[in-house]
Amino acid sequence: MVTVTSNPATAAGGAVPTLVQDISAGLLLAGLIAVIFARLKIPSIAAFLLAGILLGPQGFNFVNDPANIEAISQIGFVLLLFVIGLEIDVRSLLRSGKSILVAGALQYPLTLLFGLIVTKGLIMIGMGGILEDMPLAPLYMGIAIAGSSSILVIKLFQEYFQLDTQPGRISLTVLIFQDIWAIIVILIQPSLENPDLSAIAFSFLGIGLLLIIAIILERLIIIHAFRWIAKVPELILLGAMSWCFALVAIGTNIDKATMLIGFNLHMAVGSGMAALIAGATIASLPFST
Repeated sequence: MVTVTSNPATAAGGAVPTLVQDISAGLLLAGLIAVIFARLKIPSIAAFLLAGILLGPQGFNFVNDPANIEAISQIGFVLLLFVIGLEIDVRSLLRSGKSILVAGALQYPLTLLFGLIVTKGLIMIGMGGILEDMPLAPLYMGIAIAGSSSILVIKLFQEYFQLDTQPGRISLTVLIFQDIWAIIVILIQPSLENPDLSAIAFSFLGIGLLLIIAIILERLIIIHAFRWIAKVPELILLGAMSWCFALVAIGTNIDKATMLIGFNLHMAVGSGMAALIAGATIASLPFST
């Protein structure tokens, strides 16, 4: 005689994965602090940063798995860069005038030069401290002060509805050029004394290739797809996320495509830059809002 027993079904299906727990805790704490900060008229970006600090290893150590921290940061980074890209209307920036474009292009190298000269001056008059024993210290100091956080600045402009103003467009242009300069610095930083210019060229070739692919897909597919789903908000959101992560997948796997023909040109595009391109390619469409 066979006895059949049944176990009660559970909707949860077992223990909740730690990644889901960490994301849930982050959203909960960030939401609570953001509500309080909104009441105090403090920018919400400060609430998000504080929530991360409190939950992380330097705070209450609730979120301490390095793999989970990396996954959460990558997801947030990609989505935020995509939203920033949605604010970049290239045609609007080009209409801003040559002076803004020139200022954006020269801000980084001129600020870097200023930091380098000041640091060298401090070393020459004996105020350099430990920097005197580091020959590349003045250059690194210049690099450190030349850049700023695109995420923080753009988020603040968004919250105060100033991104579409003249100061907002100027700042956005400068930040875009800063990101371009940052790519160059990151590529040559491991070998400052003998920089590999080919790595820089192939990196920007990959970005250019991804941009061309994005524009072609946007004109052939994306604009029509969004027109079909324009009256369904949840599908607009789903379509936007799909477009974002599709372009991230294409950009990060460009090298695999080139390896099929026997070459590895190291043209892979970072997830942040790919997400930025994804947002920028549909920023001028009526669906971006």
